[in-house]
Amino acid sequence: MMRIGIFGGSFNPPHLGHRAAALFFQQSLALDEVLIVPAKQAPLKAAPGTPDEDRFELCRRTFPFPVSDMELRRPGVSYTADTLRELRGQYPQARFFLLIGEDQRENFHRWKDWEEILSLAELFVLPRAGEGRDGFAPMDISSTRLRLKLLLGEDCAAYLSPEALAYIDEKRLYQPLTPERLHHSRCAAEAGQALALRYGADSEKARLAGLLHDCAKSMPFEAQEALCARYGKPFGPAEYASPQVCHAFAGEAFLALECGVADPEILSAVRWHTTGHAGMTLPEECVFVADLVSADRDYPDVEHVRALAAENLHAASVYILEYVFAKKKAQGKPVHPDSIAWYHALKGVI
Repeated sequence: MMRIGIFGGSFNPPHLGHRAAALFFQQSLALDEVLIVPAKQAPLKAAPGTPDEDRFELCRRTFPFPVSDMELRRPGVSYTADTLRELRGQYPQARFFLLIGEDQRENFHRWKDWEEILSLAELFVLPRAGEGRDGFAPMDISSTRLRLKLLLGEDCAAYLSPEALAYIDEKRLYQPLTPERLHHSRCAAEAGQALALRYGADSEKARLAGLLHDCAKSMPFEAQEALCARYGKPFGPAEYASPQVCHAFAGEAFLALECGVADPEILSAVRWHTTGHAGMTLPEECVFVADLVSADRDYPDVEHVRALAAENLHAASVYILEYVFAKKKAQGKPVHPDSIAWYHALKGVI
């Protein structure tokens, strides 16, 4: 009787930890075949932002096993029970094994038709990272953390197969920042960190927020709009009237939904780095000002703004807002109401 292992998941992206798990799965159970099945949409996760064809190709370049597109071809949510029923029809005499993680076992009772799944396949549960099992040590990385590393331009060669990494670089997957925008983000991170140290905010959070603040800058407006709607903070009339500031709101959504960033101070600093808002916190203001005084900025009065920022952060914010207001007036464009509200709040304290 043929012994077939099934390893499914979003694989967004697939990494060497996934590959090691699949190999351990195959060797431990002496499987005749391991079938890699990327999901179109996992039931308990948001839909992947990466195109199906790219995740399929990344799987093909990561695993030494066949990759099936059966779930990618099937519309809607990818349910394991449906996949196993289809495979049972193709291989009526086979014995199936299903690879899942420890965290998935804890939620297994929430899976659709979980009792039928147990009648169609035997579960093989991998341990959590750091626990080890029979010589197998899970890699301490997740696809979510890997997406953040790729976004930040970090070296990910230790986590991805060379073929997958080459494909990611070629297609610029998980890398929405252009090289020029990434350079600006690094400069803003340095400026934000320096301002945080100067005024008593968390410098590491300011640095990270500076690195991440423009993560949605190059996204089409429609993609920004969809992200914010999915995040539960859809655009309103003020955003549609000022689309150039919307990348900040979309950046918060992207980081929370796609990159696993959960720190509210980092998320809020990214959200408000273009408009500000009444009640701005110190970390938020550090990133707002850092964006305009970073080392790569060369507009005519940048040195004056840097000098203000070194002496009085609020004064620098007021100067920046007045510059923005004058520019918008000259262009005949509206100012976002959150910027106006913050300006009036600032004028009351300086």
